[in-house]
Amino acid sequence: MSKVLAFILALLFVLTLPFALLAFNVGRVVYDGALVKRVVAKEVTESDLIAVTVQWLAQRRAQERVMLGLAQTAVREPDVVKAIEFPTLDDWRKIKAEVLPSNLLTDWVTVVVDGVYAWIDTADPAPNITLDFKPWKTYIRSQHGYDAIQIVYNSLPPCKQPDIDDFLKRLAAAKPGQEVLYNLYTPCMFPDPWRPDQNQDYLAGRDEVIDNVADQFRLTQELAQVEKQAGVGTESIKQQLRLIRTAASLSISVPIVLLALLVILVLVGKLNLARWLGLPLLVGGLLSLLPTLAYQPLVGSLLTMGPLSEVPRQVQQEFARAFGVLLAEMFNPMLIESLVIMLVGLGIVIVGSVRKPKRATV
Repeated sequence: MSKVLAFILALLFVLTLPFALLAFNVGRVVYDGALVKRVVAKEVTESDLIAVTVQWLAQRRAQERVMLGLAQTAVREPDVVKAIEFPTLDDWRKIKAEVLPSNLLTDWVTVVVDGVYAWIDTADPAPNITLDFKPWKTYIRSQHGYDAIQIVYNSLPPCKQPDIDDFLKRLAAAKPGQEVLYNLYTPCMFPDPWRPDQNQDYLAGRDEVIDNVADQFRLTQELAQVEKQAGVGTESIKQQLRLIRTAASLSISVPIVLLALLVILVLVGKLNLARWLGLPLLVGGLLSLLPTLAYQPLVGSLLTMGPLSEVPRQVQQEFARAFGVLLAEMFNPMLIESLVIMLVGLGIVIVGSVRKPKRATV
């Protein structure tokens, strides 16, 4: 009877240990606001995550303006869709350094992360998150804003003679005082004496961009609008987050209780330590080790096939790499925990195997 109970306990321990360790370590990281804030702030300020994302979003937004009829291409502005295709990734790194200083990015990350984690334990229906864009708008109105636009302008290829001839033809046909764009459809950099004036056309667009940005972005109101349209609602999400946090923190107690019962049963029933205690620890530790070795390609595939399936490959790779930094905070400790459990189980197996029963004396 004791062996049957021991088998059931050992089997349950082996099956629950990997899931318990995984849930505990994921919860330990996900619900550690200070850790998440530190990792996210480091990624957005030091990696290419922002540069590649802004590059993609800028191109996408420019295309949307044309499709929606908002762009004034060939009317009073250059062809932005094509103009922003010329800056390289290195150019976008420089643009990011000019328009998104690390201190402002860190402040925004702090506001968002602190707001989300504070909301979980409050009665508020949605996170109270408001991003203050006034300091950023003031910063962009300085030389930094001009320098960022100058990077785009400097990335344009030199104009060819047909481009110049087309401009001169349109200029000659224009009425007095009528504005004539240097480029209608193919942006390029004009030579002197037109270059300073063309450059100023690009720089003049800075204030228009800034004026269209709100002083504050109220994420709470945005979430409220989404909740009215579709979805389970923020209150339901909050309750789920609380439940998951509780389950994650208590998950590790399940294999601990099973192991404690197994130890008691082995000692009371005088069962073989190697078989009934060492082997379950060894096998359970081995199964717990497998997720730590396979999570990177698995999570990467899930991201690229799921939420990141509609973004360019370079953006996918950068998000997967950045997300992997946070995953490492979960799985690296789990790797050590699994190895320790395996070593303890292996030690018990060795001790239990080499220990010989005492011979009875006559």
